[in-house]
Amino acid sequence: MNSKLIYLDTNIWNRLVDQKIEPKAFLRALARKDASVVLSGQTVYELARTFLSSIPHASVRGKELFRYVKNYIAAEIPCAHDTMQILHGEIEAIHTGAARAVAFYGPTEYASLRSEVEKLSRGTIDKRAEDFIAGRKRFSQSSRAEQRNHFEGKGHVRDLLKAVSDDQLKGWLDKEMLSDSGSAILASHLLRMYDGVLAETALRTSHELLRIPASRIAKGVVRADLYFNWRCANRGSTPSDLTDDLYHVLNASYCGFYATAEPKQAEYASLLLSAGTLVAIHDDQTRVDSWLLTLL
Repeated sequence: MNSKLIYLDTNIWNRLVDQKIEPKAFLRALARKDASVVLSGQTVYELARTFLSSIPHASVRGKELFRYVKNYIAAEIPCAHDTMQILHGEIEAIHTGAARAVAFYGPTEYASLRSEVEKLSRGTIDKRAEDFIAGRKRFSQSSRAEQRNHFEGKGHVRDLLKAVSDDQLKGWLDKEMLSDSGSAILASHLLRMYDGVLAETALRTSHELLRIPASRIAKGVVRADLYFNWRCANRGSTPSDLTDDLYHVLNASYCGFYATAEPKQAEYASLLLSAGTLVAIHDDQTRVDSWLLTLL
């Protein structure tokens, strides 16, 4: 993990554009502190949704965003792998004996990212981009549907979760993550990721992963599912954007900071991330570049 990497939530990228923060000057200021901001595939997806949104002049705004991001791609800022890809890397690290998973894009992946951002900066939404956006939307919708079905006929499970107060939540997450339930949650993800894997193998691998300090994503995925269950039980429903937000937070697991302008994320972001990733919430009182530099 690099403690000088700042993962930016999508709303921070929007503020950089709106405040007309000059990319080269900002990147130089970061470099003087041996730091950088970080992009991800999830960020690109969320920014790309601008083109398909109902906001006025959506296409103009979408091109503006990607013309701006293109400057950072030209400077080759790090781009974090998606959550499940890093999880795959953590599993590979167990089998190969590697010290840690590869959490950021390599040259080939970065070249593809550069090409995609270039097209989006011209307002080109090809079938690949449309399929990507539609796939992410389906994932979010199916996750919420699965969550609603999770409690069907399981009133006792809901009651157990409702017995966990806000003050008890962090301790409960820590305990449950390392329980048999935590291993079962992670194993369910592995069974979806790998065709033909045996349930016993998935459980054994999950148990091992959750006890390795370096497995940041494995722990985060379990904590996110547990938090999702707890929130649904205690509040009766979940916001439509919660799945995307949780996914986004986890992408920052191998960075020193997760920076967002969403106050509501103060409720849960630090619960999902390890102590090595600090959550910073912009209050919109200072220029966003100046604020980001004060984090370092």
